[in-house]
Amino acid sequence: MSDLVVSVVGPDDWPAVSELFEPKGPVENCWCTYFRMTAKDRASCAPADRRDRLRDLVETGERVGLLATVDGAPAGWIGVGPRPGFPRLRGSRAAKLIEGDDPERIWSVVCLYVAREHRRRGLAKALIDRAVQWARDEKADVIEAYPEDDRDPAVEIDRSIFRGRVSTFESCGFTVVEPRLQRRALVRKDLR
Repeated sequence: MSDLVVSVVGPDDWPAVSELFEPKGPVENCWCTYFRMTAKDRASCAPADRRDRLRDLVETGERVGLLATVDGAPAGWIGVGPRPGFPRLRGSRAAKLIEGDDPERIWSVVCLYVAREHRRRGLAKALIDRAVQWARDEKADVIEAYPEDDRDPAVEIDRSIFRGRVSTFESCGFTVVEPRLQRRALVRKDLR
């Protein structure tokens, strides 16, 4: 791959994030807000409001994720941060806590997006590896994700959802804790 840089999104990165996510934010105007809002709040939030919400988080320096650039152009995104920053996870069957978990010590990967022209080049793996490093640097005990379970070739994967695939997370050292829902799994990597 050409000049690849994966970095923590900071207050000055909104133009690059916006460029990557346009025109649909990237999945049906989500703007990486699905897990950042309660179901009630999201239901009354128009796509432009979701964009503005993510912009506000980025510009105020919240820990929202990582941006990958290739030759200076935005190419990929991973929404990741401390689990308490994602209210939608509290009621999610796919992200249900395991007995003894301290949510304050867990980081969650909630979105993984690579621009079409950069797919199949290892960019998703680079984003996941950098997310692991960031969570470790921030003293998290565990990083987890809720990807599509692609281990059974007979099960069709929903390609419109950007949670990543189990096989990609496994290649980054994550372990499947247990299958969740019909085509999802809880994967974790211990950082202690």
